[in-house]
Amino acid sequence: MSRARHLLLLMVAAVTVLGSGAYRVLFIGVLGTKSHTNFYLGVIKALAGNGHHVTFVTAYTYEESRRNENITEIWVPEADAGRLNQNRFNTSVIVLMAQLAGFAPLCTESLGNDKVQGLLRDKFDVVLMSPFNDCYLSIVHQLKLPFIYVNPAGMIPAMAEVVGNPTFPSFATVQIFDHSHPLTFWQRAKNVLAELSLSLAGKYILNDKMEEDCRSSGLCPEDMPPFSEIQRNVSLLFLNSVRELETPVRPHVPAVIHLGGIHCRPAEPLPKDLNDWAEESGEDGFIFFSLGTAVKSADLPESHRQMLIRTFGSLKQRVLWKWDDPSMPGMPANVRVAKWLPQQDILGHPNLRLFITHGGLLSTLESLYHGRPLLGIPVIGDQEANMRDVERQGWGRTLLWKDLTDGRLLEEILSVMNNKTMHEMVQVRSSLMRDQPLTPREMALFWTGYVIRHKGATHLRSPISQMPWYKVYNADVWLMLVISLALIIWFFCATLLAVTRFSLRKLKLKED
Repeated sequence: MSRARHLLLLMVAAVTVLGSGAYRVLFIGVLGTKSHTNFYLGVIKALAGNGHHVTFVTAYTYEESRRNENITEIWVPEADAGRLNQNRFNTSVIVLMAQLAGFAPLCTESLGNDKVQGLLRDKFDVVLMSPFNDCYLSIVHQLKLPFIYVNPAGMIPAMAEVVGNPTFPSFATVQIFDHSHPLTFWQRAKNVLAELSLSLAGKYILNDKMEEDCRSSGLCPEDMPPFSEIQRNVSLLFLNSVRELETPVRPHVPAVIHLGGIHCRPAEPLPKDLNDWAEESGEDGFIFFSLGTAVKSADLPESHRQMLIRTFGSLKQRVLWKWDDPSMPGMPANVRVAKWLPQQDILGHPNLRLFITHGGLLSTLESLYHGRPLLGIPVIGDQEANMRDVERQGWGRTLLWKDLTDGRLLEEILSVMNNKTMHEMVQVRSSLMRDQPLTPREMALFWTGYVIRHKGATHLRSPISQMPWYKVYNADVWLMLVISLALIIWFFCATLLAVTRFSLRKLKLKED
């Protein structure tokens, strides 16, 4: 350990010990996918592991949180967004917007849970909450506590607006696109319109609807200010992104804290039967295939399943497939399926040759942490953009479902698995991810305590959060300058024209 890092760790330990002792943290992590909770648990375990007590409000229940005496889990199944899920292979933008609108009644229903309302009688030092749970701002308001947003995705327009972080659609691509810098004029135009649309959707489809439902249900007190006003009092934004690896690099205000990879950990030994299967794969090794938690196996079109079976069956490698059922019709001898698999332990196994993934942010970060190149077959949301980033950075490939054929799938599997350059590049980027002055866990611990010690750390708030966009980017000033310049040019031209006409008339009079 370097001397500089050792000193930093001592500083973190010192401020924790010299602070007010163990903190009481309320973490609200509802209305997200189950995979999002992996990021939340990374933050929670960092705090609980340092002696602080965390009360975790979640739509899912976890054995590891129940085993930890410093974590109190409050399960609110009413907030399970899976109740809104459609077939992910047949989901359009319109369906996704309708699903987003369905978050409001789920949020209000879960907010009315007796255990949730009981939190108002408890004592806490700070609130951490995920985005899109804005009805819980009622809890923040009533407890009169500083709060921190914990975003399991990268920077999105709604969060940038709340925390006062400038956005640059001129070069930083919105997650729904896969454009790469430098952007063309039309790509920049699409970026601006997409950012505006997402911001408006977050406000009118989600935020305003949640506030309306919360007030009409009586769960929001009458004296509570608008949600938008409470949001702008946020102390920090914890972001699931590695700042040094953002492509292209972009500016962030001090209130944006990067915790990308906080859920990542060194691999542990696999369960014996699975480890024996992996070890028996020998020199050829094995391939791991998972579409994450948001995509259900039953949603996979039969034609795609048959194509995958044929291709996997033709490989000399073994294939480990995350599948919701204990068996699969027509499963080849070299394929093994399981409903749950320890993904990070698999990624760290020396016999793993390739990870085929849906391209979710958490999975891509885990793969990067363990130094594994990717073949991504994205399904929804930001997955295609995540995989295009991986592809541009040189440590993976993207294959769209509409382009899936037996030959193309086999070609992409072999091209990634046998590409020495990709294997070298992922090792380089993995070392960059790990080479930071403080780990994400240490950052979460320090900054949570910082907000508590400094009463919300209001000195870190960006003035941008209180300014309209045209003032932020001086659009009114530029408009004034353009108009002034136009008037000066017009006056000059008009004067020149008048002088010219006068001179011509004078000359004509002389000639006459």
